[in-house]
Parts: sequence; C-alpha cells; structure tokens
Amino acid sequence: MADFADSGNRGAAQPGNPFRPYAEPIGGRTAGSNGAYDDLGNPLEGLRNATGDPFRMSGLPMDVNGLDDVDAVTLGYDEQLDTAQAATELLKFAGYRYLTTLCASPFAIAQTLLQVQHLPTAVRESELTKVQRELNEQPADEVPDPDDPAYYDYLRARHSGRGDGSYRAAGRAHVDHHGYIVGTHDRDSGETGKPGYQLEALPTAKLTVLRKLIGHPTEGVLSMFKGAFTQWVYEMLHLLLQPTLEGLLNEMLGLYDSAPLSTYIDSSAPSALTLVASSVAVGWLLSPLELLRTRLVVQSSSPIHRKYRGLMHGLRTIAREEGGLRSLYFSPFHLVPTLVKHTLDPIFRNMGSFAIDRVAGIDPYDHPTAFALGGLVWKTISAVVMLPVDTVRTRLQAQPRYTLKGTKGSISSLQPKGKSAKAVEPFREFRTCVPLAAVPYTGMTNCAWRIVSEEGLSLKKMRKQQAAAIAASSAGNTEEARFISNVGHYGLRGLYPGLALQLVANVAIFGLSFIETDDTEIAF
Repeated sequence: MADFADSGNRGAAQPGNPFRPYAEPIGGRTAGSNGAYDDLGNPLEGLRNATGDPFRMSGLPMDVNGLDDVDAVTLGYDEQLDTAQAATELLKFAGYRYLTTLCASPFAIAQTLLQVQHLPTAVRESELTKVQRELNEQPADEVPDPDDPAYYDYLRARHSGRGDGSYRAAGRAHVDHHGYIVGTHDRDSGETGKPGYQLEALPTAKLTVLRKLIGHPTEGVLSMFKGAFTQWVYEMLHLLLQPTLEGLLNEMLGLYDSAPLSTYIDSSAPSALTLVASSVAVGWLLSPLELLRTRLVVQSSSPIHRKYRGLMHGLRTIAREEGGLRSLYFSPFHLVPTLVKHTLDPIFRNMGSFAIDRVAGIDPYDHPTAFALGGLVWKTISAVVMLPVDTVRTRLQAQPRYTLKGTKGSISSLQPKGKSAKAVEPFREFRTCVPLAAVPYTGMTNCAWRIVSEEGLSLKKMRKQQAAAIAASSAGNTEEARFISNVGHYGLRGLYPGLALQLVANVAIFGLSFIETDDTEIAF
C-alpha cells in the first residue's frame, strides 16, 4: 500500500488514492502533459480570444472557467479564428437554409392563401362568374333574322346589357379607372363577379390549392416561390439576432446561457423571460419583413396588376403609402398581433420539455412512452392556440392601410424639385390572387369575430347556399336571395385552415419517435 501511495504522491501536492494507483492528482495536471486532455478544451476558447472579449460564464469559479490561467494554444486551439473558413461555413449554411426555404415555400404559400381568402366572397364571385359565363353563351339559333322587327329589340338588349325576357343579355367587360378589366358584373343583383387574375374558391387541401395555383393563367409554377427570398432574409436575421440578444440578456442577469434546457430547469423564471423578451424584440424589429412576405404571396403575379416588385421596392412602397415606419412599428393594428404571436411562439416551441418534465412530472428516462405522448399533446395544444393567432395576423397583414396625405394639390407639392429629382411612382391598387374581405378589419378582435360569424360553413355548403341565392334571385325573389346570402353560420372552421394536415404531421412524428427508440435499443 505504501508503493501505491508513493506512486500517487509523485510530483503532487496531495496524497494519492490507494484504490486508484494510476490516477493522476488534479494538482499534478499540466497543460500539454498528456494528449488525451487536449480534447477537454472549451470550443469557444478560440472565438473568445479572437474577439478580444474574454467573457466567462457567470457563477463559475475562476479555476473551473479556465480562461485566465489556461492558454488557448496549449488546448489545441489557435488564438486567431480562420476568417475565410468561418465565412465559407456561413455561406454554406445560408445556401442550405435558402434551399430549405425554397422547398417549404409551396406549402407555406398554400397555407397563407387559405388563411387570407374570404371564403364567402370567393364562393359568391365564383358562382356569379359561372352564371355569367352561361348567360354569355348566346346560341346562334336564338338570334332573330335581320328582317324581323324583333331584331332591333335584340340589338337594344345587347347594347344595354339587359334582357327583356325574350333574349339573353350580352356579356360586357368592366374596367377600372386605368382601363383594366376587373371582372364580370351581375346587373340584377349589383354584385361583381370574379376578376380574371383571381383563383376560384380554394378548398382546405393544400395540394389542390397548389394545383389551382399552377394551372391559373396569371400565376403558374413560379408563383409557388413568391416571397421566398424575403422569408429567407427574415429567417437568417432572426437566427443571428435572437440568440445574440438572448445571450446578452443572460449575461446581464448572470445566467449560464450555453445550455438552454438546463437553464430553464434550474432557474426557469429569469431565463424563460430572456427567451421570450429576445423573441418579442427581434420579432417586432423584423415585423415589416413578415408583412411584406404576406403581401408578396397574396398579390397577383400578373405584371399588369403586380404592386410590389421585390424586397426593397416593397418596403419603400409600404412605408410611403401606409404612414412610414412609425405606423408599421407602433400602430396597434400591427403591433398587437406581433406582440401576441412572438410572445406565445417561443413558449410553445421551446418550453415543451420543461412543461412535461417539471409541470406534469413525467420523466423522459423512466417513462419514455408517456413523455412522447405528452409531446404530442403539447404540439396539439400549440396548433390549437397558435393557428388562430397566425390566421388573424396574416389577414391583418394582407389588408393595406393607406394614409391620405393632404388634398389633391398635395400630390404636386410632394414632387421633388430639380433636374435630378425622380418622378413619384403612381399609386397602384393592391390586386390579390384570392378574394379578401370587402369590409376592412379594424383589429384582432373584429377579425376573429367576423371569421367565426361569417365563415363557419365548409366550401361545399357555401356553394350550395350561394347557388340557392342565385336561383332565388333569378326567379325574382330578391328578398329571399338576400336572406339566404346574408344568413350567418357560426363556427371555428375559418380560424383553423390546414389544421388537419398539421395534426397528421404531429402524429407521424410521434410514430417515428418509437421507431427511432426501437432502432436504438436494437443497436445496444
């Protein structure tokens, strides 16, 4: 036993353990004495030395932190970070992220179109367009002979666009103040049909939405990637700013920010607050990009009707026409939905494990099946809560809020002076590829209530209701037609477009977790 003690005390200040004869005492470890210890260095050491900011994790003792008494070179890390290699890795990540955004863009666009379309308007305009198309098909055998006196009545009916009961009315194109065709018109009911650049009433199936989008004359395949670049810019900026701000807040509060899950378990209140606070701040800062992405997706792809040409042009146009950045950032119309969404989103996205483990008391190691089932329940609750919020916010984003500036003479007064001054771009209407609500929303509560009270029926039932209203109007029962069209059907269906597909995806992920567990057990 004395030999073991002597071997353990060799070159050490503390006596060795007789049961661990080959263990080297902590006081005898020297940097570089054994190559096996080189892998234990801090991966952030080189980055911290390169930036010249040797910040240490708060709450750790000096000898554990090891940033003052251990040289980074002895741990196997260079003092200067390879800038070229870091830039290359960043470009690779950005490229992969952009490819991921392009792959997910068609389904994101389908979800956005389902969220913003006002289904009663879409069904009504589609049915009116169908009726007008049938009425405009004038059979050749019904045209009177030119020698017949009734031929002049027929010409007068065609010229006025109204039938006298004997002949069908001729179709007439209607144009706006710029001379562009905006759609057919039912003169009996005074309602406008579907414009040529808009889609038919969209069902809830996303694949059907994409098929209609590709087959439309003014949309096509490229329309499945509208707003993808803006979405990519938003995601990259969010990935850069949110963790940085959260880390700064954790440093200011003295929290260990390199292990988020353990942080939430050890000190849940401060670190959860930094997570939510950083997400809300960055989400509010980047909210104009989200608004522009929604506008780019909803607008028509036709070169005649397209309003926003890209990222910079869209931001300039929105700021010029809708009250500037102050209105975009501080108007309750945009501010309240942004705060609500970015407050709830990080909670449901990052606090699931903490809620299941600490709140529900389900340990992931002792009860893996119950823990996975709890994750499925948590994702379902997240979809039920977040989808209405996102639907309401998307509808508000798709609704322009133009600011009236002065009188008619203010347009000329706003013109820049001088030879180098550029002409002010003329105002263009926001033409959308799906019908929006004719009456603008006034806020989140008004939007949610109107969705519940106006869009409680499915697409199939709404089509039957509108067909009955058109039939009553054709029979001369105007009051009955208006009653059928205006009757309300309350329901939550309009707040949850695409919910079924999201629940199916959650169940599929739940099943794959068991397959992965079985493979892991077989490997061991």
